[in-house]
Amino acid sequence: MAMPVSFREFTPRNSRDDLLRRLEQAPAEHVEALLAAYDLLERLHETGLLDTANGLLSAGETVVSRAVDVVSSKQAVSALRVVLILSNLIETIDVDRIHAVLSPSEDKPASLWAIGKEAMGPDARRGMAAAVGLLKVLGAALNKSSGA
Repeated sequence: MAMPVSFREFTPRNSRDDLLRRLEQAPAEHVEALLAAYDLLERLHETGLLDTANGLLSAGETVVSRAVDVVSSKQAVSALRVVLILSNLIETIDVDRIHAVLSPSEDKPASLWAIGKEAMGPDARRGMAAAVGLLKVLGAALNKSSGA
């Protein structure tokens, strides 16, 4: 014997009716997500971030041009270069050796003669030369800024 087929209403995939149907079902299916979104929206409003975001969107071109001016300034470029140089230097530092040097030891401190011998090593001389060179650059910059 034949079984009756239930009648379904055909709705095209991208039709307006399909979108409206999905919109009507969304609150029931996504209650927790909607409540969390409302809570987030309320907190953004209370802190003023919503107004700030709205203002930034309204003045988008002005904000972008000011940000570009700041980022492309000579000071920002110089600061970025210094940060990149220092980050490359920090990558090469052996952390275990720094820890060994800075950790307190139970031995008696090294004599001045032993410290002097270590200071005559090539790595120590290279470090002292770098420190003196940095002091020289900073001194020249201070002289230039005080003279201007």
